[in-house]
Amino acid sequence: MNKIVNFPYNFEAIARLDSDNIVHNHIYNQCPIGRVDDNNFIYDNNNNVVGRIDENGIVHNHYINNSPIGKVSEDGFIIKGNTVVGRIDGDNPLLAGAAYLLLIYGNR
Repeated sequence: MNKIVNFPYNFEAIARLDSDNIVHNHIYNQCPIGRVDDNNFIYDNNNNVVGRIDENGIVHNHYINNSPIGKVSEDGFIIKGNTVVGRIDGDNPLLAGAAYLLLIYGNR
């Protein structure tokens, strides 16, 4: 499980990416809000592609066009503009970080 931390405001996880690549907006309850597929595309609950993450950790809000909205560092920090907005605690920070930027950040 990858825990998603809304940094710097919280130090505890607020969401998670589970082992089936389902994104939940709660750390313990089953509250799915989207998913990530094997090709690094992020989907919302209506099965619409809302974006993707590329091999360099750049998060795009379009599935084909290069339209960067943020970056996920290899050590799990989520950057939007020049600001660190989140952190991932887990073994797959790129997918969890992209899901955070596309499905959670700005929507809470």
